[in-house]
Amino acid sequence: MHRRKKPVRLVLDGLPAHKTKAVKTYVISTQGRLTVHMLPGYAPELNPDELVWSHAKRTGNARRPLQKGEKLEPRVAAQLAEIGKNPQLVRSFFRHPSVAYISDL
Repeated sequence: MHRRKKPVRLVLDGLPAHKTKAVKTYVISTQGRLTVHMLPGYAPELNPDELVWSHAKRTGNARRPLQKGEKLEPRVAAQLAEIGKNPQLVRSFFRHPSVAYISDL
């Protein structure tokens, strides 16, 4: 929020950590510069993270079995890092009609 001129609207899922007293106290302390909006209890179609995972499953590691001795975690981390290096792809997740509520991209 540093140097932001407009208020920040943060959309959160139902992770219990997002609902703690510490989070609520912090949001109140921002005096309206930060507002929090909670996604419904189960709404994966509204969560852009789900679009990332769907893309990853369709295009990457799920399409190639692990080799003997190979670990899944480093492969997934590498794939997510590659996605993160592609700003156009990342923006596409936020342009999807199901998550259009998030931004004006």
